[in-house]
Amino acid sequence: MSRSVTRSNLKRAYVPLLLLAFITLMFLGSLYYYFKSDHRINRFLASHDWESYTVTNVASTEAPGLGRLKKITEKSQVLFLPNHSYSRVTRMSMTNQSRIQLHLTITESGYWEVSGGYLQVRPKQFSKLKTGDENAFSNEQIMSVYQYFQANAEQSNRVDILSEYSVLLTGLNTRSQVLNAAP
Repeated sequence: MSRSVTRSNLKRAYVPLLLLAFITLMFLGSLYYYFKSDHRINRFLASHDWESYTVTNVASTEAPGLGRLKKITEKSQVLFLPNHSYSRVTRMSMTNQSRIQLHLTITESGYWEVSGGYLQVRPKQFSKLKTGDENAFSNEQIMSVYQYFQANAEQSNRVDILSEYSVLLTGLNTRSQVLNAAP
């Protein structure tokens, strides 16, 4: 005696399998979104206060108009907020050939977003404060450094998470910067 297969029997057999397959695909998609997407980078950046330290030695042949400038040291603190606004305070120490220093404190704020693994920062406001011997540097030198700082602030950077407490930002011009979580 052969059993006849009806449509209702087929539906009862395949509907639970299709439902299970659909739920599995949704679960795997959610895991991918959670662990591998821009969402993960967003959460990671907003979860810490960040700081960086950069030293740039300036050769007069590389930077026309900055002849007496020898070294720039930058110390930055950055805060990425969950509402996609950010705030950065950078203290720059400019040193000339006579080892005289001028300190610029630059406060920057604006908006940030991550897209395709790249951090895009859109600064809206800059302010600066100078301390030290202002006569050791010309206004042209100070403005050149300030404009260079503003131009670098607006670049896109690839984000690579190095550890739980550090991230590498690589610019399109191959300039790299490591951000470490502030203690």
